[in-house]
Amino acid sequence: MENHHVVIIPIEIDEEKEGAYLDAWQGAADLMATQPGFIRTYMFRTVVPGSKFLLVNVAEWESTAHWEEAMNVCPMMGQQIAVAHASNYEAIRTVLPAAQQSPASGDGHTPADLSPAEARRRVADGELTLVDVREDDEWAARHPAGAVHAALSALPATLSDLPDGPLAFVCRTGTRSMQGGAQAIRAGRSSVYSVAGGLEAWEAAGLPVTFPDREDAVNNGDRAKAAVRED
Repeated sequence: MENHHVVIIPIEIDEEKEGAYLDAWQGAADLMATQPGFIRTYMFRTVVPGSKFLLVNVAEWESTAHWEEAMNVCPMMGQQIAVAHASNYEAIRTVLPAAQQSPASGDGHTPADLSPAEARRRVADGELTLVDVREDDEWAARHPAGAVHAALSALPATLSDLPDGPLAFVCRTGTRSMQGGAQAIRAGRSSVYSVAGGLEAWEAAGLPVTFPDREDAVNNGDRAKAAVRED
């Protein structure tokens, strides 16, 4: 552990811009998770009122060389690297290393790919449970219709709460769903899938999405039916 390279990045940002920033950070973190030497990264939110830094990102790498090489892929532009008191913050996001094997392998160690339309059809037919592994704030903003929520940061402790039978994990782009599916397989679950392309592909296919804060809870319904028929 003492040889690991740990980067602490305090982030000064207005609270109303937090959601947009976290969306951008999630994409960068998913990319970092595919790089050699990546161990983990955490996003913390302050619990101290009036703190200068609303968020603090902590990233851990196997070595300084690995981190420097990763910065050539995704540089942290305009972010100050410093040290902060971790006790003043609570973790709100965690990203672990991306699965090392092909997402489509379904080889008994990683979940097999499932298209969004096929996942929707099987959910509608009661053939599997769709599990959204994104974090609480992402789930609250919108999620695939018919899904249940089990944040990746809480797995595998919450796996026992999921229904028996086949599971299809979904996230924003497909990286975290692979990680969640792999954890389920290691825990002894069978017939485990990852929805290819995640929620972005789900919405692009016109499949229904639930917006908890809106009365029109499910949209894209007509296109969803067509997508299910055509798949």
